[in-house]
Amino acid sequence: MSRLRPAPSGRYIHPRAVALVDQEGDHDADLDLASESAPNYLSWVAELCRPHLGHRVLEVGAGLGAITARYEQGRDVVANDVSPTCVQALRERFADHPNVRVEDRDLRILELDARFDSVLMVNVLEHIADDVEALRGLSRMLVPGGDVVVYVPALNALYGALDEKVGHYRRYSVWRLREIFREAGLEPIELRWVNFLAIPAWAAFARGDIDDRQRSGTLLSLWDRTAVPAARLIEARVRMPIGLNVLGVGCHLG
Repeated sequence: MSRLRPAPSGRYIHPRAVALVDQEGDHDADLDLASESAPNYLSWVAELCRPHLGHRVLEVGAGLGAITARYEQGRDVVANDVSPTCVQALRERFADHPNVRVEDRDLRILELDARFDSVLMVNVLEHIADDVEALRGLSRMLVPGGDVVVYVPALNALYGALDEKVGHYRRYSVWRLREIFREAGLEPIELRWVNFLAIPAWAAFARGDIDDRQRSGTLLSLWDRTAVPAARLIEARVRMPIGLNVLGVGCHLG
């Protein structure tokens, strides 16, 4: 019997994720852990996204601002999050950055004075039940020709307790993200596997004690210092046939 059940979009989600996705705390703590223990990884993710970002950027689910801080220079950014903990951290972090505006409102009712060149979602789309409708709504905030840039976890076969704990509805693949973009009215212009070397590490890590945050931080730091630089060097030269994550860019044709 399948562990998955239909989501509003017609795809499938893990049932326990439904109860977890609205909880706050685990996701915020994991972002904090990554910020402290994996600076190389965060810089790599920002480097992958940066070439696809225009001057005016809406970042959805900005968290504690670890990615925001790595691309905001020279851009006008609206960093949005609905978590009070994250919003407070964002406002403190970017208090002296007039080009970064922090919002804490539901994007479905958020009215802004101008459209964006880019919408960025880093490890956010997997937390949304109806990913197609979310992308369709966000595309309306873009100028014609603007891009939605997403970075998501991949390989649904690896979905496990850790995904459930942080409220993931699903993991992705290149072809699945291509389908979702098209259903949302976006033209896929970049889809690539990322983070190939992390697949065995994730599989081993996810089977361990996911509540041992100190141990997790130590292992993450070790991986960040050793595997990430190697992966970054290799993947800058060779496109991987598979990876632990997918980078996707979809264009809003207007």
